[in-house]
Amino acid sequence: MAAFTLATLRTAIDEWLENDSWGTTSQRDNIIVLAEEKINSTVGIAGYNTDTTSASSSAGILIAAGHNSIAAITDTVTGPLSPLYLKIRAHAGTKVNNPWKFLLLKDYNFLQEYAPVDNETSRSEPKYYSFYNNVSDSDKATVNFAPYSDGIYDYEFNYYFEPESITKDGTTSNETWLSKHAKNALLYGCINQAYIFMKGDPNLIQVYDMKFMEALKALVVMQGGTFRDTSFNDSDNAPNMTAAQ
Repeated sequence: MAAFTLATLRTAIDEWLENDSWGTTSQRDNIIVLAEEKINSTVGIAGYNTDTTSASSSAGILIAAGHNSIAAITDTVTGPLSPLYLKIRAHAGTKVNNPWKFLLLKDYNFLQEYAPVDNETSRSEPKYYSFYNNVSDSDKATVNFAPYSDGIYDYEFNYYFEPESITKDGTTSNETWLSKHAKNALLYGCINQAYIFMKGDPNLIQVYDMKFMEALKALVVMQGGTFRDTSFNDSDNAPNMTAAQ
């Protein structure tokens, strides 16, 4: 199957639905965006991640002693989506040995209970971190860590970002990584969302939901990775399926 462009994806959705008048162009494109967002939030796709470091951050900001956060993470394309890892090391010259160490991702509430306030006697090398998107500014995210830092550290934070949609600007020749390499997931996700939008037959919604899950599982296998939505990694929740046809 050739890669989808925005034009051919719209046509394919209509053909599978056997209905070319089920919604306006804007409504149809919203359906595509919903499917893209579901894929991107469920599967950790290689290549949809980037990093920020103490060397590349504003003015080369490092983690300073007595701090419990790093500068707000900003992605000017679509914003940070979810974390991949945070690693730190003692800044050159502050300790004899300074290997990189990975922090464990925890809920923000855990950090608050673990190190509620800064206390010089309880400062130590950070062990845990949390990540959350800023409600007031979707292009930014906040990273906190615990315990409060006992010294100066370099950091490298790697995160997934949400790529631009195939519907961007309405250009019908648009192609994306998903439209080239995850065609089944994109198509079945769109069909499933379209049936939900049209309040279609629940049985058909279930059928295409299953096909969508099959395609997501195949995408994970192709990526050699895992589901970002960890509920799908549970054998009781993950669909027991082969690659999408």
